[in-house]
Amino acid sequence: MSRISIESLTEMQKLLDNLDDQEHDNLFWKPLNDDDSIKEFDEHIRLIKESKSWDRKYNHKKGGVLEDFAMFLFKRFPSPTVDKNKRPGDNETDIESTLSDKHRYPPFINDKMGTKFVCECKNKKTTAIDVTMVAKLSEILPTRGSNFGIFISIIGMGGHGWRYGEGKRKKIMYSEQRPIISITVKELEKLREGANFYTMIKQKYDYLIDEVEDETGDIPPADHDEYTKRLNEVVSHLRKCELINEEEFGQINTRITNKYGNE
Repeated sequence: MSRISIESLTEMQKLLDNLDDQEHDNLFWKPLNDDDSIKEFDEHIRLIKESKSWDRKYNHKKGGVLEDFAMFLFKRFPSPTVDKNKRPGDNETDIESTLSDKHRYPPFINDKMGTKFVCECKNKKTTAIDVTMVAKLSEILPTRGSNFGIFISIIGMGGHGWRYGEGKRKKIMYSEQRPIISITVKELEKLREGANFYTMIKQKYDYLIDEVEDETGDIPPADHDEYTKRLNEVVSHLRKCELINEEEFGQINTRITNKYGNE
């Protein structure tokens, strides 16, 4: 292989790697920047809000309202195939979305998200996503050729830390390396203001990963023996999450040592 070809391949790889930068997200999910899209978006949101007051006998229709909204969002990825209420086996899925193999994708889609994902929609105004819902979605994903699950709901994920629905998805991520993220309708309303759905997915994934990998404990009172140790662990986690660089990491650790002494 000639030197020019090697250099060209290197430049191409750099270009693909840089496509993970947030500034390029509009290439992979079409933002709401035209009147027709905004009008359709507003109608979906109107129906979702209106459905909160519907009688229980309309629960199936109520669920369909949120599923239609999800389909609208997933269809704004490049040339996707989006299916609703598929039942190839015993378990039905709300939305299955497969990205076209005719496009080149950034590292996040290729290595983390994948080109097929399953979305479950929960249009319930008083019920959060619980352990059973999370476990069921996790079990379904590999049977559908997917490794990335998304919940779209009114309330969001139940619990916090490592408890209930929130804890279950973290345990699944830790043991199975199978990410499941949750986005509320309220968060999705920001799309009308110029936010990007693909950006949200990346941010939710990063938040999940960084929380699962967070080995820091609660910071005790300043006079506790473990205080400086916990501070150093927090700083190490910030570096691991790439929120500070090596120079800043060293500077902060030096300040901690100068102020509190060695452990």
